[in-house]
Amino acid sequence: MENIQNGNNDSNDNQDDDDDDDYIRTEALTEKFASTMMEIPWDNMDADDEVPARNLVFLDTPGYGSVVDARTNFDLFMSYVSQTFEEKNRKISPFIEVSNNELMRSLVTGVGAHRFIDVCFYMILHRLKPTDVEYMRLISEKANVVPIIAKVDTQSEKEVQELKVHILKTLKEQGVPIYTFRIDYERLIHMAETGVAGGPPFAVSNVPPKPVSDDPADQILFKHGENELPLLRKLVLETQITNIRQFTVKKFINWRGKQPQQQQQQQQQPFYQQQIPFQQQQHQYQQQVIR
Repeated sequence: MENIQNGNNDSNDNQDDDDDDDYIRTEALTEKFASTMMEIPWDNMDADDEVPARNLVFLDTPGYGSVVDARTNFDLFMSYVSQTFEEKNRKISPFIEVSNNELMRSLVTGVGAHRFIDVCFYMILHRLKPTDVEYMRLISEKANVVPIIAKVDTQSEKEVQELKVHILKTLKEQGVPIYTFRIDYERLIHMAETGVAGGPPFAVSNVPPKPVSDDPADQILFKHGENELPLLRKLVLETQITNIRQFTVKKFINWRGKQPQQQQQQQQQPFYQQQIPFQQQQHQYQQQVIR
């Protein structure tokens, strides 16, 4: 099962006053399931009809601008990601030596091997903030971060191009290891400067393009940035999916190698004895928002 996180900074000063009426702020971590294939129900192997596999999980997260303390939402998400690593690590027996190659072969699979976050889409609206850089740095330790420029229908083509270059140069200078789709930073920067699509940060919009009018009076000089959502969808779900999963498992292996031996043995205890359950953290967050 591929787990995809859709995060955004959602900063208050980044929100336009004239946002669409149907915009709904995400107030809690929400799992949304989708399917890219069909399968026979596991509990009824004699069934003739296939059902959606629900092999994709989209984790929608609240942005850091929805609460007073920006760390509240971020810590909630990082706790979710960390628990997926700890959950898998507890299932690996400490009494059997498992090589990294064996872990890689067993965990890089289509569905069912783990609940890791394979891709984190980090939404950036109009400008990149220092907080965004640090959050992407921390997330990249446990998930593949793909920066996204949102609402490009509200920005000119030149503004989007300049923002792309700025994001890439800043992340490169700060040493933030985003998922580059096997393209080095220098080439990504050159692509952004020359207006060539194909790599992050991807410019996206959910606003359908308006039909072209033949009336010259209806023509406007403003040309918004090109929507790269179809390209992003193809890269993540088709051409790059195996490589993305490999990078995810490598992050888990690196994390596991840094855990002290006694901590790994402690993680064999029942999960409820080790830390606050994620559901309880979610409840505490919601109580804080209400207050």
